[in-house]
Amino acid sequence: MSSPLQQGRIVWIEVLDPQGRNPKRRPAVVLTPTVEITAEGEIVVAAMSTQIDQSPPNVSVEVPWHRDGHPRTKLNRRNVVVCSWLITVSVAAISPGDVGGVVPFAEMARILEIVRALRSAPADPVPPETEPNS
Repeated sequence: MSSPLQQGRIVWIEVLDPQGRNPKRRPAVVLTPTVEITAEGEIVVAAMSTQIDQSPPNVSVEVPWHRDGHPRTKLNRRNVVVCSWLITVSVAAISPGDVGGVVPFAEMARILEIVRALRSAPADPVPPETEPNS
């Protein structure tokens, strides 16, 4: 892949919906730090959705767009990055034609903040009434 992949780059990939059905080509933002991206490796991306009202607001970040294509993101429709919708993709599966624009710094910082919080949150917190007594 000759186009530069970097953290914050938007790539177009085939993705199943969050329920594991309906494959669709959609934009996703690269989360893997740039220094960790290798031609033979994999990257983690967060999928994007135009279904703004159906995306969980506490884990969604809207990114700039313009009907003629935003100068930075290249997006021509309103989208949110769904920070809980993470996918691992082979770098080799991404062709130069799949590489789009870049998420601006402020939005990317928020995306990474949400992803870090989700990864550090306990998977199944114990409800207070069922915690064992010390």
